[in-house]
Amino acid sequence: MRAQPQGEQTFIMMLPSFLKMTYGRDGGAVFLTARAGRTTLNGLRCLDDRGVIGVIDYPRLAISSSFRASVVVICDVERMTPDYEARVIAIVRQWRSLPQAPVILNAPPKPLRRYELLKKLYKLGMNQKDIHRLDDPYTIEAVRFPCFIRDEAGHHLNPETPRLLHSRDDLTAEITRLAEAGVPLFGKIAVEFEDTRDDTGMYRKLAYYKAGGMLSPAHSFWNPEWFVKYPKPGLVAERPDLVEREREFVMSSPHEAEIARIFDIAGIDYGRIDYGVRQDGGLHVFEINTNPNSAVPQNVAPERQPYINPVQQRIVDALADLADANPCTRLAWPRDELLYRLRRQL
Repeated sequence: MRAQPQGEQTFIMMLPSFLKMTYGRDGGAVFLTARAGRTTLNGLRCLDDRGVIGVIDYPRLAISSSFRASVVVICDVERMTPDYEARVIAIVRQWRSLPQAPVILNAPPKPLRRYELLKKLYKLGMNQKDIHRLDDPYTIEAVRFPCFIRDEAGHHLNPETPRLLHSRDDLTAEITRLAEAGVPLFGKIAVEFEDTRDDTGMYRKLAYYKAGGMLSPAHSFWNPEWFVKYPKPGLVAERPDLVEREREFVMSSPHEAEIARIFDIAGIDYGRIDYGVRQDGGLHVFEINTNPNSAVPQNVAPERQPYINPVQQRIVDALADLADANPCTRLAWPRDELLYRLRRQL
């Protein structure tokens, strides 16, 4: 083992205590997140009366000597570089070799990222629209239209809705525009568009949460715009019939068996699947997010709170049950991780 230089020891000892803290109950369910994704669990933590949920982002983890957990949830898998994922795989392997190992959800390399998952679902005939990497020279010839371009890691190229491209000329022009703006093609994907409008004439996005063995409908959003990230503002107040339809979806869980199979195919233990229903009645998967945003209970529209807030509570309860059923273990993060991250930033 490499001896730690005196300078590194002094630096770590001088770190303020708040940077070493693990929030949540000692030995509870600790979420490891990207720095940009550390606030997504705020909604769940509002319902966490027992203080089971802890959150440590990867930068803070890099300067912590260890933490205690009964459950570790590895989030933001899609944001990891291959190099960083390899390091996490090695660390998880050490944790699992401990005499009393905690349960680890979303342990790499098991979870499929967006491209691999959607490509596999297309090959299996579950999704009927394909996905292509933009740095593949054959993409322009292979893609079917309409399509749109997005970031493979799940982040949009800009705050605006992606452009729906209707022809090869449109795609070529968009690729040229990105290149002129200095945006690399690596990590960008062309996604063939699937029409998910229902009898309302609006596009509909449905979702399920998974937390260990717990599977629950999350929500049903409608929007006249094709890129449904949120419901149209004011729609809940305008259309009480849609509130009732969402409540029925959450209470009846109509797609549970199919969604459970897709999570199994994806190798994902914790996350939220976003999908739509095709015109032929089949399901079309948009993505599975391994660090989904959880709604703060009081921010949910009053009409939706009676059925949405219990969904969030089920996630918290499932994590608490996992924590109670598994040993609490002190888990070390490699001391060289800080220097690794500093070198990468430099």
